[in-house]
Amino acid sequence: MVRGNRAFLIEDDWAHDFAITTASSPLAAQDDGGHVVYLRSLTKSVSPAIRVAAVIARGPVRHRLMAELQAQSMYVSGVLQAAALDVLTQPGWETHRRAVRRQLRARRDLLADAIRAHVPEATITSIPPGGLNLWVRMPDDTDIDRLVQDAETRGLAIAGGGEWFPGEATGRYLRLNFAGPDPAAYERAANLLADALAEQGSR
Repeated sequence: MVRGNRAFLIEDDWAHDFAITTASSPLAAQDDGGHVVYLRSLTKSVSPAIRVAAVIARGPVRHRLMAELQAQSMYVSGVLQAAALDVLTQPGWETHRRAVRRQLRARRDLLADAIRAHVPEATITSIPPGGLNLWVRMPDDTDIDRLVQDAETRGLAIAGGGEWFPGEATGRYLRLNFAGPDPAAYERAANLLADALAEQGSR
């Protein structure tokens, strides 16, 4: 479709290093016509301070990007570029990635179990094979904005899922992050979510 319309596809592979039970295969690896522009950064997998990204492209679009990037690259911090190169060439980088995957898998499963046990009205339609977020569908009559506010008053920060859909949302969703520093709190968080949901039914 992209090739037929002589268009370009931007593939932002920010979660590449967060594969949990899958091996990530970028669309760019299948592109032989120069229609996919691939982006990859270390901002989430290494540190928010490493504001360095890589761009991979083929064909005419590569030459156009190179001309533009050569003018811009002189403004990217040389220290950050050196730090990024050092991280990626160290033997410990792969060890770090494996450790991150183990931690994410454990936290993902803990959060999913807590939601199933304490918020039975919610539905988890699929367990993500990678990434940082669990998508939870709430009952169709749920006021998501109010649920988010009620949860926040209880000390629980959650995000409504509607804004993450490119079009109209297909249901009432929450987008729950399982990469936080305290997975032991997931059970309490699920109880707080259940309390906030129950409050809607009592009004």
